Amino acid sequence: MQQRRSTATASLVADSHGLICAFALAPVEPLEHDALQAIEPERPIWLHFNLADRRARDWLAEEAQLPEQAREALLEDDAHVHVQTWSTGFVAVLRDLEHRTSGSEARFSTFAVYVDARRVVSARRHPLETFDRLRHEVSTGLELPSTVALFEHLIECLAETFEQLVDKLATTVEEAEDTILAGHSKDQGTELRRARWLLARLRREARANRGAMTRLPAHLPAACGGTDRQQSLAAAVDRFSGVAQDLELVEERARLMQEEIAGRLGEATNRNLYLLSTVTVALLPITLITGIFGMNVGGLPWAGDARGFAHTMVIIGVAVAAALWVISRTQKL
Repeated sequence: MQQRRSTATASLVADSHGLICAFALAPVEPLEHDALQAIEPERPIWLHFNLADRRARDWLAEEAQLPEQAREALLEDDAHVHVQTWSTGFVAVLRDLEHRTSGSEARFSTFAVYVDARRVVSARRHPLETFDRLRHEVSTGLELPSTVALFEHLIECLAETFEQLVDKLATTVEEAEDTILAGHSKDQGTELRRARWLLARLRREARANRGAMTRLPAHLPAACGGTDRQQSLAAAVDRFSGVAQDLELVEERARLMQEEIAGRLGEATNRNLYLLSTVTVALLPITLITGIFGMNVGGLPWAGDARGFAHTMVIIGVAVAAALWVISRTQKL
């Protein structure tokens, strides 16, 4: 069975067939066609597949010699986040940030990882930030003595991916805070709403990942390592606790800044309403007086007087001054 697996994997690497990368572990060595054919049966390996390629799906379904539960998790189109263990290994289905391009919104996608004592088989449908980081670190000489050590480092890279996005959103909130405190809050509301939406989405994904992996260290199959591996895996999972705390702090700051913007907009609205009310009250006497003198009836004062207009304007001026005085006195009270 081992020879069949090595031969099938070798042919897959030879013409790519959706295999993104392949590494032998202990020590780490990138695998090409010839190297994979000569690999020792006891040496652990990591295979990373692109499920967008149908040939990769066919190979995983027919030739990968995987447990049925692992095969289903790797090939499922929209699997929910979970971890499943059995005596020889485990499979983890988790969420990661898709590889971002300039100006695009952050998006999340699912990936699956199968781990046993000799193999790590991972698969994804979209380019992911964490696997780009992990593949780069492994290719530059990262020491990984076992398959579980590789999975632990994958979890640490996943937490780091979340932390970097949290840091970026924290910088956005800080810049908005500086702008708001400087009195320029006009365009910051939209940016803060976007940041809070991303933070809420990130918190949901981080909580799902952490919840799925919380019980894994205590239920790690004996074939995948002993107590030391359980402790190091638990430490890797605990990094998501720090991510959750940072998320809460940034969310709270974003919420406070939105409240600050709302308060400043409320103050500006009140000032405008006060100005409008003042102008309205000041114009009321003018409207009343001009309405009276505009009545088409006999007996109006100064109807035939050449100084009638001047007398009317004096009355209007006195009435407006009196109205403004009343308003100012009311505000002082």
